Order: sequence, then C-alpha cells, then structure tokens
Amino acid sequence: MDYDTSFLQALAYTLKNRNDLMIHGNDMHFETYLFYLRELMRFPTLFTRPDQIESAMERCRDCLTRHLRGYRVYRDRQDNLIACPEDIDPQKDLIYLSAHLDTVDADASEWDPPFSPFSLYEDDHQMVGRGVSDCKAGVAFELFLAHLAGTGQIALSNLVFTITFKEEGAGIKTARQIGKDLGHALPVSRKDTFFIVLENNITVSTPPVLSFYTAERGNFVIRVSDTIDRLKIILSGLKQWNPVSIRPDAGVFGPETTVFTQKGGHVCSVPRKKNLLTRVIEQSGSTDFLLAGDESGFGVVPSTIKKGRTQSPVVHHLVLSNRSFDTVEAVKAQLDGIPYREVKDFSISQGMNFDAAFSTHPLYRFLQDDRRNGLDIRHTHNIGASDATIVTRCMPPEFLHRFYPIVMGPGTRSQRTATPPRLTHGKNETFDKKSGKAGVEFLVSVLMEMGGIHPSGHNQADTGKGGQPSG
Repeated sequence: MDYDTSFLQALAYTLKNRNDLMIHGNDMHFETYLFYLRELMRFPTLFTRPDQIESAMERCRDCLTRHLRGYRVYRDRQDNLIACPEDIDPQKDLIYLSAHLDTVDADASEWDPPFSPFSLYEDDHQMVGRGVSDCKAGVAFELFLAHLAGTGQIALSNLVFTITFKEEGAGIKTARQIGKDLGHALPVSRKDTFFIVLENNITVSTPPVLSFYTAERGNFVIRVSDTIDRLKIILSGLKQWNPVSIRPDAGVFGPETTVFTQKGGHVCSVPRKKNLLTRVIEQSGSTDFLLAGDESGFGVVPSTIKKGRTQSPVVHHLVLSNRSFDTVEAVKAQLDGIPYREVKDFSISQGMNFDAAFSTHPLYRFLQDDRRNGLDIRHTHNIGASDATIVTRCMPPEFLHRFYPIVMGPGTRSQRTATPPRLTHGKNETFDKKSGKAGVEFLVSVLMEMGGIHPSGHNQADTGKGGQPSG
C-alpha cells in the first residue's frame, strides 16, 4: 500500500482502537486486519475491468515489498502477484497462501439501503460491499500477515504468498500460471506442499462454522443456441445443468413485457429447481423471447428475467452450468448430440478430490478438532470451485504426490435467510466481524501448528525462515 499521510493517520487510529487477538503469546491485532480489508475495499476490482484490478494489485505489491524482507516479490506471466522467500528449505514443509483480487459485478439498484456495492458500509458488526468476503477478506489476511512479519511481531518460515489476478467469470483463469509454474519457477517441498486458498468459508451461526474443503465440484459451463422450443427440450434432458443466462438474437421489449425477479446470488447456492429462470424457460412459448443474466458472469443466477413476444420464433443463446463431480468424459456423454460451445475450457473445469489423501495426514486430525477459537470446524466439499481446482488441474502431475490443496478462509458465506439477504454473488455481500475474527484467529493458529509462522523471537536457523521482519 502507499503509505501517504492519510494512510499513516488511519493506521495510527486503527492501532489505537485495536481489538487484540492473543494467540500463542503474540498480540495479533484484528483491527489491523480490518484496516487492510478497508483499504482493499477502496478499489472496485471487477473481473471485466483489468485496469481496476491492476491498481489494486500494485497497492498489494507495495505492501508485500515493504514488509517481506528476504522475499522476491513479482508479477508472473498472467499478472498474478507472487511473494516467495529467497531461502526456501525444500527439506521442510512448504505452505502457499492464495486469494483472488477480482470480483463479480453488481447492480446497485438491487442492494438494500443503506448498502451499496461500491461504497463500503461498516458498523460494529459488519462490513458490506462487493468483494468484501469473496475474496478480499482472504487477500487482507495475506497483507495482515505480511504486516505482522514486517513489524517484527511474527517470523515466517517456508511461506509463499500469491494473489491471483482473475478467478471470477468467463475468460482465462490466471491461477493456471501458478499451477504450471509449480516445481519450476515456483518451489515445491520434498516433504509436503500445502496450497491454502483463502475463500469465504464461514457460516454465520451460533457458534459460527468454518468449513474447510479438500474436494470441490467441477464447474462446466456451455452455451447452446436455438429457438425456445428446442432449448426447452435440451434443458429437460440435462437434469444436472442450471441455466444462468439467456439472450435473444432479436426482439424489442414493449409495454406488455413481463418482468420476473428472484434473490439471485451464486449459482452454487440456487439449485436448478429453485432457479426461477428454469421455470420461466419451461413455461415459455415458441414466440416468446427472454433476456436474463450475463454470459460473462456465469457464476451468478440472474435476479431479473424479462419476457416478451415476437411474431415468429427467435434464436436464443442459453448458458448452462454443471456444478458436480462429473468427469470431463461424463459431461461430454451428457452432451452427446447437442451442439454446444464451451464457455469455460473443459480442461480446467473438472473438480478435484484430495479427501482420501488428506484424511490420513496429521494436519487433518488437527483441523478436525470440534471447536477452536469459538468456531465449529467441519470438513466437507466445496459446492463451488476455487483456484485450488485450477492449480491442481494445471500443475505438472509428477508434483501432485504430497501436494495438499486446502480451501479455508475468513470470508463470510451467503446468508440467504437474513433480513435483508446477504448474498456473496448477489446483493448485500457481507463480512461478519465476530465470526471473521474467530476465523482469523483460527487461521493463525493453523499456520503456527504447521510451522509457517512463529513468535518473532523464534530461532530462525531452526525453522528455515524465509523472510526477515522489517522492524
């Protein structure tokens, strides 16, 4: 981050009013974490606006460069930000922390006052804005750890930081480059290599629940183009596919236009049967024309669906999403005889499953402790997909042995039953402070257990520490 006068004044205020986290004798400042999350929320970072992401990336680079001495901080070929220790010890476990900086778009008219997607709302209990949980809460955790190291409060050991440029929506997933570089430009351990993706894993409840994943569903996305009658037949035969957008080649919406609305949100949290777009398509006639959603934002179920009429049938372009553990071969068999185009490359769309490999690891037993720092900890699978799947699909297979992707982060999951609803890929995206604080505490304790961070007085020669605190 740029440390101008206003920044330093804000940081001084933050530290003066901090809420301390006491973990293993270290004074971990949750308010410092929130400070970095606020800073990130100053930047809109839509995945469709690389110029916005670039500005935020450079701020993150400034922060990591300032605080991580003994690290090489650079941008890779796909513009991901990497901070790698210069003295990695390959004979010891290696830990990657990763989070993405880009976000999906938002329609301000859908958000409930006083909330607005690109103007941060904050009170004692919450922060509300686009990207605050998915996934700037994860990026803020990386900057927070770098700050603690740079100010001499912790020491780091074999810990690599990565911030991915683009994870959301259509187009290239830049984590592909991280996967390709593992074992080459990026180190792997001769023991265990952990790739921790800091997503929005916390469910707000009493007590809050942090679910960690070592398996993720796939994310296959296709476009099918035909008339409504034909699309209805195709949709009826693809029971595992959820419609996320549709647009006509022609048609003008007039005064007789019908508008349907639903909560919307992440496609993973709205099953096909509860997705209003499914029913609207099924009930449409041959001369109806429909408009809903955006193909580039295929991770979002549309909140608004428009329906009009034309004189003759119109070709529509329907985008469908399959979020399952199906293999590429199984998906292609489902689509046999259907003309379609891949909106997302099938080679990186199949999910991952490291459950069996991780279930015998000592870290699994540590994570499975029922209650830590006020959290219930649960091991389940991710109904969505993250950069963990992209990395494991793209990395050289010879390095998959003793490679453990784990998805667990401090961000808040959707709260669909809250009033008003809080939807990660929809309106009112929220970071819950109480559960978020517990999540940050938990992640720090996990990294201490793994040996990635130590009290600042720890003997660096004994740990293979990768970077000196800046003091």
